[in-house]
Amino acid sequence: MSTEGDYFINKYYLIDKVIINKNEKFDFDIYAKNTIEERVSLVLCKNYKILKNRVDELIAYRYLYVHESEKKFYDKYFNGFMNQKVIPNDMDKFYEEVGLTIDKMFKDPESLANYSEVKNIVTNMVKIILDKKFMINSFISILASNYYTHTHSLNVSVYAICLGKHLGLKENDIQDLGISALLHDLGKSKIKVSILNKVGTLTEYEFNEMKKHPLLGWLLAKRLGITNRNILAGIRNHHEKMDGTGYPDRQKDEDIHLFAKIIGICDVFDALTTKRVYKDAVSTFETLIMMKKEMSQHLDPRIVDDFIKIFKEEKRRTA
Repeated sequence: MSTEGDYFINKYYLIDKVIINKNEKFDFDIYAKNTIEERVSLVLCKNYKILKNRVDELIAYRYLYVHESEKKFYDKYFNGFMNQKVIPNDMDKFYEEVGLTIDKMFKDPESLANYSEVKNIVTNMVKIILDKKFMINSFISILASNYYTHTHSLNVSVYAICLGKHLGLKENDIQDLGISALLHDLGKSKIKVSILNKVGTLTEYEFNEMKKHPLLGWLLAKRLGITNRNILAGIRNHHEKMDGTGYPDRQKDEDIHLFAKIIGICDVFDALTTKRVYKDAVSTFETLIMMKKEMSQHLDPRIVDDFIKIFKEEKRRTA
């Protein structure tokens, strides 16, 4: 790893541009740069109000940072900001921006900067979803109706965070689950586009190539410096099946990590409820019934029941 990479990791932390708004004022300095290679520059001094003409200028930078010595002030400000915001007013714009970030991650899956942005995305989504006023339909209404790898990954992450919340996981575990879900298909960045985008049934060779993506994703995650076993297990084993016929490790029920089971369920749900070139979308109700009645040998039926409860509970809340 280069000296500049170490400088980036050890001295500065990527921050979320969502805080850059007219008249905002921070008790920390903000630094910026547009490429990994260049050094950061101070672009906003602490206690200076952001004027209207500076908002676009600051957001235009590819990366914004806070120095490690002031990270605690940023964290405090960001948490307060998100608690007030709860759910973005312009959800479509939020979803679009997140989708673009994930698209960058798939185009350059070994970029530390892109991975840092992914972690910030998950932090935002966890804050939103853990709020007691959050309702899953507020996200479902804007989730992409057509299947693309990067939007699929975002959808799966949203569903996984909701399911982790329902299961009572701790916030830091939900954060890890969201990252794992967002990166679960990262290995597809190493699969031939002709296979990924093929309309119709894959040949045996093509399917075997496609089945390599969990292991490839796991290897890419390790190259990014991810050592968290829970995150890695979700990426590697989300295609394992309860009866041991999955891949890449042919694990059975009790051997399959909880993250992998959760992501596997959310993966199937989103794949069925989104439209593809060769198939129409299946309704939420029909998909849940199918998962419960026809996939008990593949998906953990206990966790499928918990996933169904999320929708039932929300229906009661809105009744």
